[in-house]
Amino acid sequence: MFFNKLLVARNQVREGNRILPSDVSRLRYEDLRQILMDYYREKHPASMYMRPTEDGGTEETFSGADALDRFFKRMPVSEITALKIQAYVKAQRKRGIAGPTIRRQLGRLRSAFNRAKDLDLITDNHIPSFNLPEDSNANQGFLDLDDFFKFRTELPKTLQPAATFLYYTGCRIGAAKKITWRMVSKDCDEIEVAGEITKTREPLTIPLVGPLEEIANMLREIRKTFPQPNDPILCFTNFRRAWNTTCHRLGLGVFEPATGRYEGLKPHDLRRSAARNLIKAGVDRRTAMKITGHKTEHIFERYNIKTTDDVKEALLKVGQYKKTVVTEIVPQPATR
Repeated sequence: MFFNKLLVARNQVREGNRILPSDVSRLRYEDLRQILMDYYREKHPASMYMRPTEDGGTEETFSGADALDRFFKRMPVSEITALKIQAYVKAQRKRGIAGPTIRRQLGRLRSAFNRAKDLDLITDNHIPSFNLPEDSNANQGFLDLDDFFKFRTELPKTLQPAATFLYYTGCRIGAAKKITWRMVSKDCDEIEVAGEITKTREPLTIPLVGPLEEIANMLREIRKTFPQPNDPILCFTNFRRAWNTTCHRLGLGVFEPATGRYEGLKPHDLRRSAARNLIKAGVDRRTAMKITGHKTEHIFERYNIKTTDDVKEALLKVGQYKKTVVTEIVPQPATR
C-alpha cells in the first residue's frame, strides 16, 4: 500500500515541517485500516480475531471493520470529513444499529487517524471532528458480600475459586482464563499477571492475601501434582452455563435452557462489584485502580456504582456535619 512507501520516504517528501498535500491525498481508507491493524498486532492483539473466509481460509479483522469497509471503501483520507462521519452515523441508524455500537465503530476509525498522525503521515489538520452518538450507561449489576457468598456456594465447587478471584480482584474474565502457572510465585502467594493478557497491556501483581488466601492454599495443593507452566490456574469449564443456571435459581437472572437466552447478572458484574467494594472499604482510588487494572478514573467511576445505601450514608454524614457546625457557630443563650 502507498503508506508503506510514504513511511520510507517521509523525510524526503516534506517541505519544511509540512507534509505535502499531494501525499496526503493519495492516502485512502484502506491505508488507515492497515495502519490500525498493524498497531493492534503490536500493542493490542486482543482487539483482533480470526474468522473464516469464503475460500476456506482465515483472516484477521477487528470488531466493526465490515461496517467501516462498506461505507468508506476506497475513500481518500482527505474526503473523510466531519460531514462524511455524520453521514455514516445516519446510514448505520437506518440499518438499525444502536448508538453505542456506532460510537465504538467510529472510535476505531478515529484511532486509525491518530496512529497515522503518530507515523507522521498526516497532521492534526487532516483529522476530522468526531461527533459521536452517546455511549450506553454503565451496567448497574453488582453483588454485595452476603449475596456473593450465597451465589458462590450454589456454584459447582470447581468454579468457586474462579468466582472468588474475579469478585475480589476485579480481574476481567478473559484475562483470568489466561493466567498460567508460570505467572505464579514459587510460594504461591503472588500472581504476576502478564501485560500481554491485560487490556491496558501493563503487568499486574496480585498478592494472594486476605480473602484470596484460599486461592493461595488451593494453588499450593495443586502444585504438588506438578502442573505444566502453561496450564491455567483456574477452572472455567462450563462457567457460563453454570453462571446462568445459578443466577436463574437464585432470582438474579432469567435463563431459558431451550433457547440459551439469558438476561440478568453477568460475570463482568463481579468486576463492578470489586471496584465498588474497594471504595466502600476505604481503599484510596489510586490503589483500587491498581488492583482492578483500570487505567483512567473516568472508566473506574463507571464501575464504582452508587446504591441507596451509599446515599443514605452520605446524608447521615451531612446531617452530622450540619449539627456540629450549628453547635459551634450559634451563640448559646447566657445563663444567669
